Amino acid sequence: MRKIGLLPFTILYWLITSTRNILFDVGILKSTIIPGKSISVGNLSVGGTGKTPMVIYLTSLLQKEYSIQILSRGYGRKTKGYRHLNSTDDASTVGDEPLSYFQKFAPETDVFVCEKRQQAIVQMKEINAAATIILDDAFQHRYVVPGLQLLLTPFHEQFLSDWHLPSGNLRESKQGAHRADAIILTKCPNLTDDEMTFHRKRYADYEKPVFFSRIEYASFQAIGTTVEQMKSVLLVTGISSSISLKNHLLESYEVKELKFGDHHSFTLGDIQEIHRKFDTFASKEMAIITTEKDLVKIQGLLSEHDRQTYPWYVLPITVKMENEEAFNSMIKDYVRSN
Repeated sequence: MRKIGLLPFTILYWLITSTRNILFDVGILKSTIIPGKSISVGNLSVGGTGKTPMVIYLTSLLQKEYSIQILSRGYGRKTKGYRHLNSTDDASTVGDEPLSYFQKFAPETDVFVCEKRQQAIVQMKEINAAATIILDDAFQHRYVVPGLQLLLTPFHEQFLSDWHLPSGNLRESKQGAHRADAIILTKCPNLTDDEMTFHRKRYADYEKPVFFSRIEYASFQAIGTTVEQMKSVLLVTGISSSISLKNHLLESYEVKELKFGDHHSFTLGDIQEIHRKFDTFASKEMAIITTEKDLVKIQGLLSEHDRQTYPWYVLPITVKMENEEAFNSMIKDYVRSN
């Protein structure tokens, strides 16, 4: 019923985004091909499709052999315009995802933020014209045309079964997927060969290679006092979707959750609220768990007393590609030949 009630707004949104794409397709709105090597990681829908882990995967794959620059819009920051990240930046100046990239990959990889990708790329090329640029969440930013476009869609919320905003989560028509060079189903469960074949056939009309990825969770890393035998956790997140993470934790622990909005800017008041929540049911066997993306905003707010008193942990994640050799070869072949 909700989708039917929103149908007029959905049709209007579809008309606006479709008209915009037509204007780009016929050249009335101008697109600029990014010179050199560039890879876009994007999606058709709002919400968490796994772009951040994929950017990390690509950077890890390439940076030992090639110069890499990462460009993000910098959601959640309080600044505007072009910015080349440095050690004085925090999440308020550059956003949580770019800061996590910087902390993980600098100084070997340069990280930049800018709302206008075209403007940023000109300045980035002046710094290193030979670098491969990885664009985070730029699929709808059609003023620039990357050399390789990777389109991500979560396995349990594939865009083929979705509606346009506001009835669903699609930012634009499913026809936009034709602009992609490869489609990646993310956050997959363990799939059989027959199941992967079934899903590849669903995307046959797009005539693109289809890959599958899943999230792998590493060991907890303590950033506060430690718990000898963890049996329960308070999960603290400020991401679009914590379902996969919560389900993973539920396999081994009792889970309480304190969920903030996507790209939430944590404050000292939030930390106090988290600690009050923890204190209401804390035991020697309970820990506070957060994500790497949230940690970059939280860690500076934790006093030494907080770290000595509360068992804060971060749970790192990595991407595991099915048919990894073929996917890596596609990426490296593109970079090598351009």
